Amino acid sequence: MKAPLFQHVSSEAISGFLEKIPYRIESYQEHDIVALQGAPCNHLMVVLKGLLQGQMVNDAGKLVVIEELTPSRLLAPAFLFAPKNELPVNIIAVEPSEILFISRTDFTEWMQSDKQVLQNFLMLISGRSSFLTDKIMFLSLKNIKNKIADYLLRHLSSPDASTVKLSDTQQEIADRFGVTRPSLARAFAEMEQEGIISIDRKTITINRLQQLRQIAK
Repeated sequence: MKAPLFQHVSSEAISGFLEKIPYRIESYQEHDIVALQGAPCNHLMVVLKGLLQGQMVNDAGKLVVIEELTPSRLLAPAFLFAPKNELPVNIIAVEPSEILFISRTDFTEWMQSDKQVLQNFLMLISGRSSFLTDKIMFLSLKNIKNKIADYLLRHLSSPDASTVKLSDTQQEIADRFGVTRPSLARAFAEMEQEGIISIDRKTITINRLQQLRQIAK
């Protein structure tokens, strides 16, 4: 019911269809591999519980976290009906997780019988284009300081806040950025020396918010 795919769809309609098809729910433990890059994408996959990551290894052999997947999110929906329907990333469980699997054939039948589900799915697919464009821009065009500035601004609790409490380790942030941890640490240190931020363990204080916004552009 919480999944955007089923927005404005009644619980009775969801239950009714699930009763007619052989769906399955799989459980995964922390660090389990849910699926490997290049594996066929033949099922609609909905995250029911936990946290997963879409990970990719770049040409330099560096791990890059493409996105995090929380409950109600779909795994690689844009590739379910693609001509080459292969997963573009490795899917890894970051914590104990559960995923609902519905075959492509059954999901196609569902969309044909329920226009709201079809409309929701098309909306989600369209939204992926914007996400992928932003992600490509972030990974390929921005330097490390741009990425740090963007990351900090996104993690402010409010527009007027001046501190960010990091929940990720430097290695996890480096993986998100597609850079090495020493390179990330060096960029953080340079920004602190320039007076833009102050660092106290996992607490980042933003001293020059306007300058940080300029760097993020």
